[in-house]
Amino acid sequence: MSAAYVIGCDVGSQGTNAALYRADGELIDSAYEAYDVQFPAPGWAEQDADVWTSAVERACRRLAAACPDGAGAIRGLSFGSQLDGMVVCDGAGRPVRPAMIWMDRRAEAQAAALAEGLSPEDFYRAVGANLDSSHAVFKALWVRDEEPSLWEQATSIMPPGSYVLRHATGELAVDYSNASSLALLDPRTRGWSPTALQAAGVDESMLPRLGAGTEAVGTVTPSFADASGLDPSTVVAIGCGDEMAATLGAGVFSPGEVCDVVGTAEPVCAASAEPREDPTMLVECHPHADPDAWLLENPGFVSGGNLRWWRDQFAPIERDAEAVGLGDAYDFLSTEAGHVDAGAEGLVFLPCMQGAMAPEWNGAARGVFYGLTLAHTRDHMTRAILEGSAFALRDILDAMRNAGLDVQRLTIVGGGAKGPLWRQIKADVTGLPVRVPESVETTATGAAILAAVGAGVHERVSDAVDAFVRFRPDSHEPDPATREAYEDAYRRYRAVYGALRPVFGT
Repeated sequence: MSAAYVIGCDVGSQGTNAALYRADGELIDSAYEAYDVQFPAPGWAEQDADVWTSAVERACRRLAAACPDGAGAIRGLSFGSQLDGMVVCDGAGRPVRPAMIWMDRRAEAQAAALAEGLSPEDFYRAVGANLDSSHAVFKALWVRDEEPSLWEQATSIMPPGSYVLRHATGELAVDYSNASSLALLDPRTRGWSPTALQAAGVDESMLPRLGAGTEAVGTVTPSFADASGLDPSTVVAIGCGDEMAATLGAGVFSPGEVCDVVGTAEPVCAASAEPREDPTMLVECHPHADPDAWLLENPGFVSGGNLRWWRDQFAPIERDAEAVGLGDAYDFLSTEAGHVDAGAEGLVFLPCMQGAMAPEWNGAARGVFYGLTLAHTRDHMTRAILEGSAFALRDILDAMRNAGLDVQRLTIVGGGAKGPLWRQIKADVTGLPVRVPESVETTATGAAILAAVGAGVHERVSDAVDAFVRFRPDSHEPDPATREAYEDAYRRYRAVYGALRPVFGT
């Protein structure tokens, strides 16, 4: 008898990464299909929604051909798709305009208008999310207000994951995590929020049917099977948001476990057995990919992006060495920063190069080096950048604790998980043990876990996680010797931010 296989697709904003797994969790092959983002005006970010579906088809075709037991052995398919995007479709299911994706911020006026009728605090209590234009409902309201002729054609609004799901199966549905990114879902009931629907003026009939991420909505359509190379019997699970998939693929679904996703930005997600509210509203509450769990989540301050900026602008020798194959530029920088004592001898970096998501949501905040003296070197500044992100992470973890969550351990994924110095700094600053999965690109893994459960390859999410997720042996424990230095440095970081708030204009 042939083995069973599943495919998980990470449908992102720069490309789709699909991964083929055997039922025992072995990664067989992966396929990446890139595409572009359009920026037609300042603050706008759009994509043709069909680039996602075409990329999924091409990636699946490559994996179907690579399956050792043939395409017929691929039992399940699912998606971890970019959150906070909006696709507005007509009665034929076609987009009336390009999709607005997560980084699109044109709907500030719509968010402000809704706030006149429903306070940010009441909005947060209703949907677990901040009243912020990044969330998808405000993008739909922008179409209503600014493109009324297109809005008249609209019969349905949906996140990217629902658009891809409908293309693959013919069924329009949304899981609880993607629905939550619309900022219209009550995370406590996992139903649409009457308060938010009324405030936004959105008719529930325009929204997809709700379901669990593990739910099997059916098999692929004949046209999708033909385009993707998959067998028509392939079962498709609804899927979830990419942050939830990345968290699940990192093995983070038990209460108190935290996933730190260190890419250009640094979303921080903690699993909870029940929905919770953060009095400061620094972290939002969303349903997890696992239908039995929730996430307390901060969508992510710029983190790895700061380090990349530092490398690109101030490390030409290291970049040249990397270009000729002598090593990794980040490793060179981190090695030198490792010679600097904890606390960078009083130097503080605020990681707010594109605004702040910690210690508060503040789009007006900016990056700052504070405390420079003639004794400081570039190595001090590199270390301060690494420590600044760790301090912001501590802000978020403290907010999670204030919401009543017992935070126990950090699991770090993404490109930033590769640096041992950064991992140790985070362990020392937060006081938490740190572990890293064998695979740090976990979104496709999380989607594959949902596909495995939806297709009946594994009975429960916990069973699939046990099969699919493995951890590296080089975990990091907090070093008590650095505790006092980091307590002083963290207090300095908070004092610098507080002192500069009037300068930032808030």
